[in-house]
Amino acid sequence: MATSLNIICNLVDSTKTYQVNPSHYIILDLDYDYIIWTAGSATVKDKMTAEPTEEELIDASSIIDDLSDVTVTYAMVMDYSHSYQAGIYTHVIDGMGETNKRYVFGFSFDDDTASEPQLEAWDDDTHTTTDNNCLGGLSGYDSFVHATVTTFNVPAWSGTALSGSGSVLLLNAGTGALDDVPSGQTTQELYANVRVIIPAAFPTPAFETFVLTVRYSYL
Repeated sequence: MATSLNIICNLVDSTKTYQVNPSHYIILDLDYDYIIWTAGSATVKDKMTAEPTEEELIDASSIIDDLSDVTVTYAMVMDYSHSYQAGIYTHVIDGMGETNKRYVFGFSFDDDTASEPQLEAWDDDTHTTTDNNCLGGLSGYDSFVHATVTTFNVPAWSGTALSGSGSVLLLNAGTGALDDVPSGQTTQELYANVRVIIPAAFPTPAFETFVLTVRYSYL
């Protein structure tokens, strides 16, 4: 039987695990929901009652700094189906970015795995290219997308720069495949924190999308 995975994000208190407080988490609908990385604005903010337009998202983009790297301020879940709260589209993910919070982005498995799950970043769901500026492809810069495992410890920043199959994050901290789900539980979780950093004086402004993928095998 296939081992299933739910991608979960903590919207309330990133000091609490999914096993302790499942109501703090949203399970992403991977067909419709997505994550917005943004500096935010008076329009693009927590608990929007309409889906943000492309123009609004561009207006709320982080601005390149000539002297310093810029860490994107917010990651928001765009909850297209209002599964977490009726009538509300956006929710800021609690504890995301360069913080010491552990239980931010979660990966919930309903059985064991045959390989260690790993987090990857790609241009799109064909998983063939990393040409986007934000993934370091066109300009030769390293990927803007940095992730660190928090399953066992607080974040160790600077993290791993994610880009294709060449630079991935082992979500079980390199300890290998997942064993059976612990007794008394129906799922088991791995955790990571993720931030997006725009290098100082980066020469190419862009409005881009990318795909975060969890790759694993099962028996």
